[in-house]
Amino acid sequence: MFHTTSYKQVPLFISKFKFALLFLSFTFFIAEASGQSNSFKEKSDPEATKILKKLKEVYSKFDALQIDYSLEIENGEDKEVQQGSILQKGDKYRINNNGNIIINNTKTVWMYIKKQNEVQVNDYDSDDDPGFTPAKIFNIDESDKEFFYAITNSDSKGYKIEFKPLDPDSDIMKIRIQVDKGQTKITSIKLFQEDGSRMTFLLKNINNAKADSNSFRFNKEKYPGVKEVDLRD
Repeated sequence: MFHTTSYKQVPLFISKFKFALLFLSFTFFIAEASGQSNSFKEKSDPEATKILKKLKEVYSKFDALQIDYSLEIENGEDKEVQQGSILQKGDKYRINNNGNIIINNTKTVWMYIKKQNEVQVNDYDSDDDPGFTPAKIFNIDESDKEFFYAITNSDSKGYKIEFKPLDPDSDIMKIRIQVDKGQTKITSIKLFQEDGSRMTFLLKNINNAKADSNSFRFNKEKYPGVKEVDLRD
């Protein structure tokens, strides 16, 4: 389980992912039905569902999902751009964001903080799992009980689909994804939070990758002098 005393020391990218990712359950947002815009009806847009199912058919054939991205974080006038990648296979994932790393193999979670050359080791706890990672978006068509979603725009570049959470207490206002015209890939994901901050993932590459158990373990030999902080019970 994550210990809050140590968690406060974790840099912005981890706390943001913990809150918003924790980017695919990538649990991708909203007000209750009574407070929605006219774009959202009682049931999600069936045309949007068709697109999401088509995407899912493409990516469900992958052994593991490798996503390279650029992340823009906006909070008021402050703006920060980070680069990263996500490797995901089933419930296991490895996130590398500006050299900071989160690895979850569903038993242990490693959080490597580059600036401190420190890795924190925690027992995995499903209650602390990211609600949203970009890979989880491919199951979003099965989440009618959590979100309303609809196509809000289509042009020569593709389709914009917005998701709004049914939970009135959600910290996420909405999530907007851009799908290419061929309906074979997601090109961007934008997350709007109640505090006014925004996170935009530009997905540069989505590839079929090979992954084994070693892909989801932290190898201390690759980080000379790394300090290990074991927070497991």
